[in-house]
Amino acid sequence: MSRPIPMIGDVALQAVQRIRHEVDGGFAVLPIESLDGRLVQRHGRGSHVLELEGLLYGDTALDDLQTLQGLAAGGEEQDFSADIVTALDLNKVVVERFVAGELAGHPNHFAYRIRLLESPALPEPATVSVGGDLGFGLDDLGIDDSLLGDITDMAGQVAGAVDQAMDAIDQVQSLVSALGGLDVGNPVQPLTDQVAKLGALGDQASGAVDAVVDAFFGS
Repeated sequence: MSRPIPMIGDVALQAVQRIRHEVDGGFAVLPIESLDGRLVQRHGRGSHVLELEGLLYGDTALDDLQTLQGLAAGGEEQDFSADIVTALDLNKVVVERFVAGELAGHPNHFAYRIRLLESPALPEPATVSVGGDLGFGLDDLGIDDSLLGDITDMAGQVAGAVDQAMDAIDQVQSLVSALGGLDVGNPVQPLTDQVAKLGALGDQASGAVDAVVDAFFGS
């Protein structure tokens, strides 16, 4: 039974002489005071590394060489298959390094060395929306989402109080203008004292001042 031929993209490597696989387990060795030995902490494994050495020969040797050179220069991800990666969860690779040499006295014979790095797929990006579509519930963060409704109501009340205050201030300013530049000083108590002496205008002024006081200090 014939063995599968290693493939990089669409190139069949029919005369591979050696394939070497390497992977870093992703461990950090940390010294701890008074600890015999070192603490080993894993951060996640590194990328799989594959090194291949072999020959390109025959009628397709030059075309295969040009294709491999293009893969190395282009940097695009490629599929890779070989017996040595059967047990690995390896989806895509990139050509990190490519070296080739022509053999003297042997036309269309090229020795090569190629180094491949695993190129894992990126995780799905997190999405955040105003409606709270975070991919997890707010209760996972220890936040009672019922509080959001209370906060919204409070915000509405504050906005209403501000609008009420602004309307009352507009009334006071209009009244002062109508009085011909009356010096009222403090817009709350002194104004109340002076408008009380204006007879027919007293009720209107008093109501405007009370509205300002209620809006900012409560009834």
